[in-house]
Amino acid sequence: MPLQTRSAMPEKDPNNWQWLLDTIAVYMPHAFAAFLTFAMALTRGMQTGGPFKKAFMGAVVCTLFAIALYPTFQWIAETRGWPPVVGFAPCVFLSFMGTDWIRIKADDIYEVFVGRWRK
Repeated sequence: MPLQTRSAMPEKDPNNWQWLLDTIAVYMPHAFAAFLTFAMALTRGMQTGGPFKKAFMGAVVCTLFAIALYPTFQWIAETRGWPPVVGFAPCVFLSFMGTDWIRIKADDIYEVFVGRWRK
């Protein structure tokens, strides 16, 4: 009777771990940008003296903006011939300025494009 070459436990395949590590390596810059943005926005929110709940929600909103915009910032950096790490700076800028600055700019843009037509 020939020996079986198939493993008795296919879920113990070490290649599964390599796949996981490769996947993590691909998304590590995005996770780092999200973490850095969250930490900066939370620190900024706590520094201004607001309540923790408001600082936390502001940090979450800034992080969501950064996650959405980080690939765009990386693409701009790559098309200009800059290193992709330059994409971190706008994410940190968004978190430093905070949600109040973003809200004011969004209101200004709304007023320019939509508000003038509603008068």
